[in-house]
Amino acid sequence: MKRSLTIIILIVLILFCPLSIHAWDDYDYDSGDYIEIENPELVAPGKDIQVYDFSDGAYHDVNVISVVRDGTVIIEVFDHDTGDYRTFEMEDESKAKDSTISNVL
Repeated sequence: MKRSLTIIILIVLILFCPLSIHAWDDYDYDSGDYIEIENPELVAPGKDIQVYDFSDGAYHDVNVISVVRDGTVIIEVFDHDTGDYRTFEMEDESKAKDSTISNVL
């Protein structure tokens, strides 16, 4: 009985509390390569975030300088690891979600 209850609880947790692993992949203007931001909800001016750079296969700690949303999202950052300022162009996920919802309705 106790084992079946444990299995039922695990099934319910898996179905109703899925792990949400969400990353933001797009383009680095400066290197000409792709990058990935693992926690896009943390992207805001003044925040320190971690970016995976596909050009060198490494994670970089960056400070977000500015975020401009205008169809796409332009993120300017300072890379603490290289000492360089970088500019990322990302798809505006909030617009993508809105258009998906309006297409469904």
